[in-house]
Amino acid sequence: MSEESLKQNNNPAGSPQKSPLPPKRISTKRLAVNLIVKTAVTAIAVALALIFVLGVNIHYGNNMHPAINDGDLVVSLMLQRPYLNAAVLYDNGGRKCVGRVVGLPGNTVEINSFGQLLVNGMAASEDIYYPTYPSEQSGIEYPYKVEEGKVFILNDYREDVNDSRTFGPIDMEDVDGPIIFSFRRRGF
Repeated sequence: MSEESLKQNNNPAGSPQKSPLPPKRISTKRLAVNLIVKTAVTAIAVALALIFVLGVNIHYGNNMHPAINDGDLVVSLMLQRPYLNAAVLYDNGGRKCVGRVVGLPGNTVEINSFGQLLVNGMAASEDIYYPTYPSEQSGIEYPYKVEEGKVFILNDYREDVNDSRTFGPIDMEDVDGPIIFSFRRRGF
């Protein structure tokens, strides 16, 4: 082969050029299998996220009014530990509840006769002041020091005493984490 014929073919190695092949057709059966596999992987990923990362629950009752109302869908981040003044989703005797953390391990919670909530001797930081009184049905004495591995949780609507004032502090293992999202399903 002459040098000129190599230049014409634009092939420096001298091998014959192959013509490009048309794209291979994918069968409908293969497309369906690919779709099913992708859908199954996505469903498994969403299920794992809902089981191990996010706690999803519909809140019943007005104990957290006005922040969270009856029928609101709440989503908590299970990977984050509860922090002071966070609204959390927690388990109380097999029932999912929503409340606000007012005392962490080592904190001293006090409710005085004027309806004032004190944490470590200082007035609790709240967006809205709620008069807080102890539960008459409880044996908890104030000031109360929160034990290690527990949190003290109160409702925002403080007249509802179905919280730590009645049944004591909640174990950290029973707290699903802080609420990161609340979707108002009715009563906009």
